[in-house]
Amino acid sequence: MKKHFFTAAVFSATTALSFPVSAQTETTVEAFDQPIELQVGGYMTWYATYGNQRKTTLVAPAAAGLTVDKYNSFDLMGNAEVYFSGKTELENGVKIGAMVQLKAGTDSTTSDHVVDETYMTIDSKAGRFIAGNVKNVSNQMSVTAPSVSSVGEQETDFTRVIVVPAGFAYNKATYALLDDVSTKLSYVSPTVSDFTFGISLMPGNKTKGKDADDLLIPNDGIKLFRYGADMAALYEHDFGDFNLSTSATYTVYRPNLHANLVLAKEKIIKEYGAGVNVGFGNWTVGGSYHYTNMSMETAAFLNGRAYVARGAAWDFGVKYTAGPFETSATVLQSRANSLVVNGKKDIYTQYQLSGKYNIIKGVNAFMDLVYMNFDSASDIRALSNKGPAVAIGMNLNF
Repeated sequence: MKKHFFTAAVFSATTALSFPVSAQTETTVEAFDQPIELQVGGYMTWYATYGNQRKTTLVAPAAAGLTVDKYNSFDLMGNAEVYFSGKTELENGVKIGAMVQLKAGTDSTTSDHVVDETYMTIDSKAGRFIAGNVKNVSNQMSVTAPSVSSVGEQETDFTRVIVVPAGFAYNKATYALLDDVSTKLSYVSPTVSDFTFGISLMPGNKTKGKDADDLLIPNDGIKLFRYGADMAALYEHDFGDFNLSTSATYTVYRPNLHANLVLAKEKIIKEYGAGVNVGFGNWTVGGSYHYTNMSMETAAFLNGRAYVARGAAWDFGVKYTAGPFETSATVLQSRANSLVVNGKKDIYTQYQLSGKYNIIKGVNAFMDLVYMNFDSASDIRALSNKGPAVAIGMNLNF
């Protein structure tokens, strides 16, 4: 039923944007009848990594009693995606396109599915409609601290090296994350006077590309929310001596506690965010802030499933570019209400230094250094973790 909903929504948008059928020429019909030819693109990343952390840190689930001393300190990690994209243009200028992103790497967070984002786009003078399995507009349009990291400053993959302790509450980015890659309908307006607006309507099927036949709850896992809406505004302007980028976001969800046998009041989840970057010469400076407001019952349900907590996250950074060389220094911090100690906060701080050298077009080498500190509100040492990590590798873009 949900897929029929999206089909109907896309069909309606197409009809609204196109001219009357009677006005279409035979050439238009013939052009539309031709299949869209998909182009191939994508990326591949491999890196060697090392991390040094507390060996006594307890790993989720806490009941298993697994500690970090069972983990390796060294590893070779990688990720890759192959993009299949194509589009066609109608005589009235409306462009219809498709994107399918095929997972082709070793990223452990997505190893249980093959296809990542897959969606349809409709572009016209009225803006862009996006229907399918994709991230929300605040993820696409948010301004955050400038970074050249290949491992990630927001949603960093360094948590694959320095472990998040059991029961630790934190927000791993400064934009809405709860729905992640999930089926939705989005609209992005044309840019007018340097302003762009977007909205995503999220019917709430399971994240990470796993849609479900059951509208209540997927058979193979937990549906995190019933429905939600995400809104973003972006302003970008070049003033000559410097350029400015700033964004604001707002997201609201209805949680899905009762379908998962959590007997608590399903209070609305609200998220607010903003960011600003200023560029001058070879330098860019900026940061962002995000706050998530939810009940502690909802936070307990979401913790460990989506790493979304009640509290604030912010980041700040500076980037410098000189020819083929780019470098950045950033700090990100999350302060979230603890699920272990009432009235106190778990504090996560991440310091990161990143460098990238563009060898030729589509090929670059990189190095990321990070220090991560998971400071639990609890006095139990095993519920905190900290330590440095490094990643050295290469990116291929094709």
